[in-house]
Amino acid sequence: MYTPDAPSLPSAAPLTAAAAARWRAARTAWRLDSRWLAVVPLGFLILAAAVEPDTGGVCNAQGICRDSWGESLAIWTVLAETVLLLARPRIRPLVPIAALALFWYVPNGLVTPVARWSAVLLHVLLAAVLIGADLGRRKARQQLDELMAPPVAFPWTAAGAPSPVRPDGVPVGRRVLGCLLLVVAATLPLYGLWEQQRQEERDAAAVRVTGTAGEFDQDGLLTVHYQAPSARDVLKAAPAGSPTGPTATLDVWWAERPKPGQSIPLLLDGDQVRAEGDDYDPSGQLVFGGLIALPGLLLLGSALAHDARRRRPGFVGAAPALAVRVRADARGDLLVLPVDGPPDGPALWRLKEWERYYWARDGHPDLPEHPGPGWLPEHPDLEGNEEDYPEPVLRQDPDEDEEEYGELVERATPEQAAAWSARAARSVPAVLYRGPDGPDQQLLFRPALLDGDPHWVAAVVAPAARSPRLTRQGEHYRERELAVRALSARTLADAPAAGPDTERLPALRWELPLPVRALAGPLAAVLIATAVVLLGDSGWWSGLVRPLWIGSMAVFLIGGAASWQLVADRDGLRVASAFRVRQIQWRQIGAAAVHRGRLTIRLHSGEEIAISTWLMAALAGHFGERYDPARLARTVALAAHRPDLRPAQARQDRLGSPQHLLNRLSVAGYAVFTVAHYLL
Repeated sequence: MYTPDAPSLPSAAPLTAAAAARWRAARTAWRLDSRWLAVVPLGFLILAAAVEPDTGGVCNAQGICRDSWGESLAIWTVLAETVLLLARPRIRPLVPIAALALFWYVPNGLVTPVARWSAVLLHVLLAAVLIGADLGRRKARQQLDELMAPPVAFPWTAAGAPSPVRPDGVPVGRRVLGCLLLVVAATLPLYGLWEQQRQEERDAAAVRVTGTAGEFDQDGLLTVHYQAPSARDVLKAAPAGSPTGPTATLDVWWAERPKPGQSIPLLLDGDQVRAEGDDYDPSGQLVFGGLIALPGLLLLGSALAHDARRRRPGFVGAAPALAVRVRADARGDLLVLPVDGPPDGPALWRLKEWERYYWARDGHPDLPEHPGPGWLPEHPDLEGNEEDYPEPVLRQDPDEDEEEYGELVERATPEQAAAWSARAARSVPAVLYRGPDGPDQQLLFRPALLDGDPHWVAAVVAPAARSPRLTRQGEHYRERELAVRALSARTLADAPAAGPDTERLPALRWELPLPVRALAGPLAAVLIATAVVLLGDSGWWSGLVRPLWIGSMAVFLIGGAASWQLVADRDGLRVASAFRVRQIQWRQIGAAAVHRGRLTIRLHSGEEIAISTWLMAALAGHFGERYDPARLARTVALAAHRPDLRPAQARQDRLGSPQHLLNRLSVAGYAVFTVAHYLL
């Protein structure tokens, strides 16, 4: 029978700060074990393309060249290694070892010593990181296994109810699609081999004649004059190199372009004319077949892993569990903390909730098959009963049926933002069943924490322990917007009360140092121009449009990040960026604060001015308040909401000098240099 009482957290083995320290010590190099490691083989591919000689592959007697099978296998090895590092299978520590063996022993795979020893260095380091992370993962899991005994009943088992978690279905779609892709991938090379056999038979039956090379047309096609067998007697009297006779065009991809008048052996097969030795190359079909086979193999591998999970025990009865605390990050994921640590302390790992189930006291009217009280699956299209959810901090306007979360943030008062910020930074106790890095999926049982959470939530979590994100910026929680409002509200609350003796704020000027503002744009232009010269390509896109676009964007971004100047005085806030100065009146500003290394000024229109302050904070520690961004943020926040505290003076400082002139000259000079380099 269902119990009418609300659930409670069961007693489980606590994850203490000491156990967390041992877990961190065991998980060596685990932050490096991410999908970013796929950049390593791609970087090696770029290095090999720069240092390996362009030999043209294997050439025949006619000078017609094809890529060697060793070179093609090396390229395929890099592609397969990149895909496997992105897919993150459990065998990934063996991937760089197998790739290095292929690079080293395949003939003509890597030729130059620089490429070969670079492959050794990069892949040995990559293997060391992956093997170290895997050994640390196993050691940390063993520690958790020892800590989590004995098993703890699942929340629905404790309530005397069956498990609401449905077993996963058979991955029919992945199996069928993977098999279809493999069939197509096998068909393409077979078709290429069949076409190659057909051409060999046509070559054996073709008539061999000698042609004379003519001129190349604008499309790169070579005109060839040849002697037809029926007209051979007529053409015997023609002088050597005469263009008399039939003509044909050849698409030439040879090591050396034929010169006018050069003899070329041809094969006549009916109306078709082709150069002798220009055999059919099935490598194109092999490449496309391999590209299609890779996702097919990944789909079948995913289906096999899914089948293995289906055969594992479900969420029935009891399982080993940990008592932890969880805190939300910027994107709505949950960070695991030790039970006796600070609520804002460093997290151990990150949980991403998949399927969610909530405790419904009276069931749901649209789910008559699940009468309450009990655990119900959470449907995004079904709204639960209000008594199953806590009171939200940011409540939707009843007159706005389609109001988005961002609109709730925009119309939040500073007091609401402060309450939200305090609630978002809190942590709650929870029970984590089975723990991370095991063979089975995890289950997290916790009270409400996120906006829109029911009073009690049980969520299925992936087995892997995800590393916490290095940033808390994201769209789900809009942390910076609300945190800036909350910090502004705190600044206003700490301000002195209005009165005749209240002292006004001083007018301030805050800016990056002059050398930084003056040299950022020109240095960016010089570096990009140097790259254009060293990596110059032909063609209007690679040689002109792309360098212009990339270089201009680099000067804009780098110059813009290092050109800030701000003046807060009686007339408002003046802001100088990379190319312009703008005036902002005090009534337009909604909030200002320094939060997580950024000076953020939010306007009532929703626009935001965000400036990185790490350099200025370092300078303020040595040179005083002149470079202190927190002092400027306090002045802006108070002046925007307290007219009695606004500065009484108006500063006549000139902003934008000299960075505006230098940035404009940098962009113009870089554009002129790029066009001249392309034309000359």
